[in-house]
Amino acid sequence: MQKTDLAKEHKQYYSAKATPEIVTIAAADFITIEGNGDPNSALFNAKVKALYTTAYTIKKIFKLQDKDFKVAKLEGFWWTESGAEVNAVPVSEWEWKLRIQLPSFVKKSDFTQAVALAGNKQIPHLDELRFEHFPGTLAVQILHTGSYHEETPTIHKMLAYIKLHNLEVSGTHHELYITDPSKTPKEKLRTILRLDVKSK
Repeated sequence: MQKTDLAKEHKQYYSAKATPEIVTIAAADFITIEGNGDPNSALFNAKVKALYTTAYTIKKIFKLQDKDFKVAKLEGFWWTESGAEVNAVPVSEWEWKLRIQLPSFVKKSDFTQAVALAGNKQIPHLDELRFEHFPGTLAVQILHTGSYHEETPTIHKMLAYIKLHNLEVSGTHHELYITDPSKTPKEKLRTILRLDVKSK
């Protein structure tokens, strides 16, 4: 049985250099969930669990159809209602959206079926999950190595690059987690940072 691996099929999306670069992001479908507050909280972890439980339930559905796939990496969008930089305010003011990309053959009806099946496990927050289509976009990205709390200098490199190329930010701070923080030392964490951009 051939297993679909989005990281291999879309290498540009799941990789980045240690210096800023402009990339074109293709449209795709995702499972998403939103929340606010501390990412180290029980609420955050519970919503991540709901997201992964549903993703793996979808995987199980398609594996039975000989269309297995590898569950994609977790991603997060981070912002504040005030517009202030996330790292400049208390975590209680953080807003976030988490998502996992789905293969193109997964449809909304499959997502709905998976949520219903996952509901048998009595996992909270399943009703907050959404099947969302994200359109393609232009973005500036960079690979950050190290703790999430040390991203600011890396973000400033992106912003300087955006200014140099006469672009402006058109979206919220986006992170793609290459490594698992529960299994990786903080200094070795690898995270792709992205900002959607447009011409001025």
